[in-house]
Amino acid sequence: MFTNKEDDARITEISNSSNTISKDTSIDGNVETTGNLRIEGRIKGNIRARSKVVLGTSGEVDGKVFAQTADIEGTIKGTVQVEGMLTLKSTANIKGDIKTGKLAMEAGAVFDGKCKMGSFKNPDDLSVAEPEKTEEPPIVKRETPSVTKSTTKPENNPESKIGKTTLSSTQV
Repeated sequence: MFTNKEDDARITEISNSSNTISKDTSIDGNVETTGNLRIEGRIKGNIRARSKVVLGTSGEVDGKVFAQTADIEGTIKGTVQVEGMLTLKSTANIKGDIKTGKLAMEAGAVFDGKCKMGSFKNPDDLSVAEPEKTEEPPIVKRETPSVTKSTTKPENNPESKIGKTTLSSTQV
């Protein structure tokens, strides 16, 4: 039987372990780890890491990603949930919703989806809530005065003062 100190040491060792999916590797299925995960290859499936996920520039994920922290340089098509800090590097491309505690984005990073930031009560909830709908103000129709166009030239219209100027000697 393990003592509490042995349990703590074992947990620390597992969480400090690193897993790498290299550039020429493709995985069809879910990946779950208690340690860190670096992805340079392609994963078609969901990822759950109790530590950090690093998606390199050549890395691609087609599925949901859940991690404690994450640095993204590659492409993700799916929901991303990070409890701590999510860093999107300049080459990052995410097509999906983000739910994170904190977000840092470098110039050039691409994100297409909804983003919700803050603490999470249920870390297994990978959905991003719909934004609250606000009531739009009613559309007010205003009547504009009608304008008629006259075909009579101003010089020929006796009521028009345009085109006719009379100067008296006191005005000059």
